[in-house]
Amino acid sequence: MAYQRPTQREVAAARKVVRQQELDRAIAEGRLTVRTMTAEEREQSATRRAAGQAPAGRRKGSQYR
Repeated sequence: MAYQRPTQREVAAARKVVRQQELDRAIAEGRLTVRTMTAEEREQSATRRAAGQAPAGRRKGSQYR
């Protein structure tokens, strides 16, 4: 059977597996610390996300069409 090139989805999935293994190794070795967000940090994040949302009625660049 002829060689078939992997799809972009398969390549991305393989990269994700490798990246996750590297993260797990870094956590196990103590080079990376994982913690949960505090309530204040969650609130700040939600505020930033809301501020970044463009108004639904108008899109950027629509005035040039």
